[in-house]
Amino acid sequence: MMAPGEQFSRWQRSDFRLALFGCSALAAVYLGFIGIPIRVAEDLVKRGGYYLMLASVALFVRAWWRSRSGGSIHREPLTKSQWWIAVAAIGLLSFMAIMAEPYCSKILNDEFVLQSTAFNMHFFRDVATMVRGYEIQGVFVPTDNYLDKRPYFYPFVVSLLHDLTGYRTTNAYLVNSALMPAALGLAFALGRLLSGWRAGLLAVLLLGSLPLLGQNATGSGMELLNTVMILAGLVLGAAYLHEPNERRLAAFVLAVVLLAQTRYESALYVAPAALVTLLGWLRQRRVIMPWAAIAVPLLLLPVALQNRVLSHSPVLWELNEKTAGRFDFSYFNDNVRGAFAFLFNLDAERANSLTLSTLGLLALGWAMWCGWRALRRPLSAEPARLALGCFSLAIVANTFLVFCYYWARFDDPMASRFSLPLHLLFAFAVVLLAAEFDRRGWAVSRALLVFVAMFSVASAGGKFGFHYFSHLGIDEIEWQRRYVKALPHGQRLIISNQSTLPWLLDQKPSILIGRARMVADRLHYQLDGLSFHEILVLQSLRPTTADGDHQISPEDKLPAYFKLETVVEKRFGTRISRISRLVSVEMPADWHAPIATPSRSSAASSE
Repeated sequence: MMAPGEQFSRWQRSDFRLALFGCSALAAVYLGFIGIPIRVAEDLVKRGGYYLMLASVALFVRAWWRSRSGGSIHREPLTKSQWWIAVAAIGLLSFMAIMAEPYCSKILNDEFVLQSTAFNMHFFRDVATMVRGYEIQGVFVPTDNYLDKRPYFYPFVVSLLHDLTGYRTTNAYLVNSALMPAALGLAFALGRLLSGWRAGLLAVLLLGSLPLLGQNATGSGMELLNTVMILAGLVLGAAYLHEPNERRLAAFVLAVVLLAQTRYESALYVAPAALVTLLGWLRQRRVIMPWAAIAVPLLLLPVALQNRVLSHSPVLWELNEKTAGRFDFSYFNDNVRGAFAFLFNLDAERANSLTLSTLGLLALGWAMWCGWRALRRPLSAEPARLALGCFSLAIVANTFLVFCYYWARFDDPMASRFSLPLHLLFAFAVVLLAAEFDRRGWAVSRALLVFVAMFSVASAGGKFGFHYFSHLGIDEIEWQRRYVKALPHGQRLIISNQSTLPWLLDQKPSILIGRARMVADRLHYQLDGLSFHEILVLQSLRPTTADGDHQISPEDKLPAYFKLETVVEKRFGTRISRISRLVSVEMPADWHAPIATPSRSSAASSE
């Protein structure tokens, strides 16, 4: 019989843990891709995804805190003046981005969907987006919830802030405002690991002057969190390669678990994380397998299940009429042309940085050549450069995948956000090239710091406040929300012509105009004041003549038996937004509900 001490020793042996990891991986592959039916998979993510995410975050925070107990991985400590210069640069650039414009969504519908998921995660612990919602005995209850295609780490973070401060739609923007200095701080840390504090400061200026990054500081999208998690993975990966041990590997792999659940393409970073892990084993000449690493495949199970649900739900792909599939190599050439048109654009309306694009593309070519040479002896490379090289493979794969996506031209203002990982690669390629010149005695990093500070940072302020996304559409929705919020208190039903989600987030019942046509009899019944104080209808009027005549857009028209009373109008560009009050519904005797068109479901249009 084996002694207790021997049993414990066997339990701690790395080969035994490696076998457990293999079992965990096999179980995750089977459950994620084979063993669970699609309908069950959807229910599992909706009902259990929140708790698995909570466990992942708690494990990461604990592992990160424990990993800090090791020695410093920096070559030299910062002097007091260097520390203050870095803090001032990060604070100033973050302040510029946050103060450039009021908080508002940048991408119509996408950011409202993320906020809706955060709403349900806060109130009900469900990973789901609401379709409709009504107040029942004083409590607003969302109905017809569905599992959205978007990863839910960002909604989870927003829901945590809701838990701490109470539900407010502003919390989604506050999260991104806090993430902006976090991103620049991590960029400084990585640059410092690559080549000292001046390299870190150069990385801060290059990324902090990128309008595309700064615009997200006042939005409610998931791009900034994705950027932060990529940088966190790089810093923690470099720390692990500097001193490979269980604590640092645990923090690194758990950061990658969260990164994989931040954006669709971010699951690609699991592969380079595995490569970094293997390189750490080779550097240490032993297998390092903390318990957190054994749990990683199971913690990634929601990623596989959610992607299976998405793959079997074409309505969530949001394709246009001319597009047959999401990914195809036929989109590649057009998307590459769009990328160059964006990266080297001279217009003030675009969120590119010509300095970063030009220097970054040149430096990237040099870095690729150096990386090819370093393949001969990869274990001799510096830890930060080795981690950056591994993650660069995922960034390149990410960019290639995006170029094969049907809607990914970077010069499309709503698709340019997909280029943020590529801009990270540009920035750190410039840092490495400047460090190489400095090593040869040319003092290039100092000259670049002055150049970027004088030109790129100075020109970035105006671009921060001109996001050029769906600006007019967002402005119209925000005006409507402000106007309705200023009305006397009372329960109102909003019949919207764009999206119901902004109203549901304000806990106001809302349906689309198409739905209103179908339920005219119910609206007639509700006009007696049983549930709603009043019913408001939102419509758009488009120009019809050069003399300024307008008419209601065909898709916004209601049948003649809907009697409306105009309340207020406001012009947005060439269109007029109108808010009307529903006075009566005088249905004809032979009325019957129209048949709903099956072309798009309420899930895709966020009705």
